[in-house]
Amino acid sequence: MPTPTPPLSSLPEVPMCEKTEDRDTNSSPPWAKIKLTPAEVEIERMILRNELKDAEVNYFCRVEPILQDGPQCGLVALAMASQEYRKPVAVSHLLAEARVRGFTQHGEVYSVDFMATLAAEYLPDHRPDVMVDLQQYPDALSHALAHGAMVLIPYDSDFNHAPCLKRGHKAHWALLVGLISSRQGYHVLARHGKSRHLACWPLRDLIESNGNLEEEGATRHAGGYVIPKGGVGGQRGLRGRALALRPYT
Repeated sequence: MPTPTPPLSSLPEVPMCEKTEDRDTNSSPPWAKIKLTPAEVEIERMILRNELKDAEVNYFCRVEPILQDGPQCGLVALAMASQEYRKPVAVSHLLAEARVRGFTQHGEVYSVDFMATLAAEYLPDHRPDVMVDLQQYPDALSHALAHGAMVLIPYDSDFNHAPCLKRGHKAHWALLVGLISSRQGYHVLARHGKSRHLACWPLRDLIESNGNLEEEGATRHAGGYVIPKGGVGGQRGLRGRALALRPYT
């Protein structure tokens, strides 16, 4: 089960990674003795980079990155989520299963419902909960994360992989693994298949990008993609929808 990370301490005036071996321990500030994990150091840097005031990490689940090979971003995101188990599922296994079920040809997944079916099969200790109308209920995502869920969410990916508005032509999947609250509002921490680094995005930008997913891009893989009935923006597609993976308690 994901173990919520306690809020990180307020940022000090000196670098967090400054060596402390030669210091007088009686005069060292409290944070000088704190050893952060690489992920926590990365989060601290993102908080600084985004100038998040009074930031607190409300939730964080440590997940190792997996890079995608081809249009497998959704399957990669699900494979990363499966790291909560002793025997995580391989992307190749998910791809084979998705093909058998008629969900994909090349690794693409254009339906949140398809993803929920795979999650129910391979993440038995998590309850897949399809979330809808995210633009109408924007607090649903922050609530799910704050209560220990990971979230699989489709969005349009810009050149730097941040959320953008391309009507679904750059559709991509991310796994939300953390939530930061600050004076600037909520930011989410995400893993996705095109980077080894954690991403940090304003939650409102991600929700807006998710809500603009209307159609697949004109440049399609040879042989085409599997598009659910009703299209990318339909009731079984991607627009306004996400998948919360809630741990059973």
